[in-house]
Amino acid sequence: MKVFLQNKYLIDFFATVMFFTRIPINWTYFSDKAPDLTRAAWSFPIVGFLIGIISGICGEFCILVNLPIFLSCTIAIAVSLMVTGAFHEDGLADMADGFGAGGSPEKINEIMHDSRLGTYGTSALTLGLLIRIGITIALVDLGYSMLIILAISFASGKLAILFMRNFSYPSNFAKTGTIIEYISFNKILLATIIWSIAVVFIFPFLGILLGIFLAAVVVLTMIKLSNRKLGGITGDILGATAFLTELAFMLGLAIYLGSMF
Repeated sequence: MKVFLQNKYLIDFFATVMFFTRIPINWTYFSDKAPDLTRAAWSFPIVGFLIGIISGICGEFCILVNLPIFLSCTIAIAVSLMVTGAFHEDGLADMADGFGAGGSPEKINEIMHDSRLGTYGTSALTLGLLIRIGITIALVDLGYSMLIILAISFASGKLAILFMRNFSYPSNFAKTGTIIEYISFNKILLATIIWSIAVVFIFPFLGILLGIFLAAVVVLTMIKLSNRKLGGITGDILGATAFLTELAFMLGLAIYLGSMF
């Protein structure tokens, strides 16, 4: 059993689960070494699928017991926040506070690390969650399972982190351990294939292309903003990018699918 648990792929998977969720993991069962998230980067989309499946099942159950779709989607997304500890949402709020207030890189960094939530952060977080709920409702109304919607959504954000990291540089303000190292081409390719296998069998090709285009716009915009404001990316920037690319990709799908009806 111990040998099975020390399989390198399982180690990578559970390292990613520990990082992105509040699911309790006894790491000593898997390894005596510290988790290596750079090596485990290929599994990021899989954990995104897992988060979406858990929250989506809760949402589907709510629909099954005849709760309104709005309430069911809201409960499902609330469950996802509990599973992840609002990890990326915290990054979005911190980034919005810092970038919104502006000033020198030192001041922006100080604001981003302030535990208090400001007007910009509150506004960004509220609007972001409302948009997520709205997109989920729109796709459910189009006949898609909430489990599938949320699984693809969260996996898309996790995949975007890998591209954001490799196409940008860490800021001098990035704390050790908050930024993974440069990810090899093979690991990004494997993560992309894992994500693609699920997506291409569920959604139409043109809808996927539109979603990818919008997600790419978000990533490029975030790189430009973070370079100008902080001289590079931080952990909060990566979290905010994951959240925003989730919305962007699913929005592209919703736009395309909505135009077909």
